[in-house]
Amino acid sequence: MAKVKLETNKLFRTFKTQKEAIDYIDMHIPEEKRLLYMGFFFGLNYAANQVNETFNLTYKKEKK
Repeated sequence: MAKVKLETNKLFRTFKTQKEAIDYIDMHIPEEKRLLYMGFFFGLNYAANQVNETFNLTYKKEKK
């Protein structure tokens, strides 16, 4: 089976958690927040769709 490694783009900030992303977005003015949320969730949905359509996913570790 081929190994796949997804890499981040160094041009953009990479958040470790959704809370970290939301905290960052929430420190902006209302108009910027709307645009940041929209862009963030467009990207999130796109990435999730690409992963789900391309790969058979299994957990690396058992969930606790």
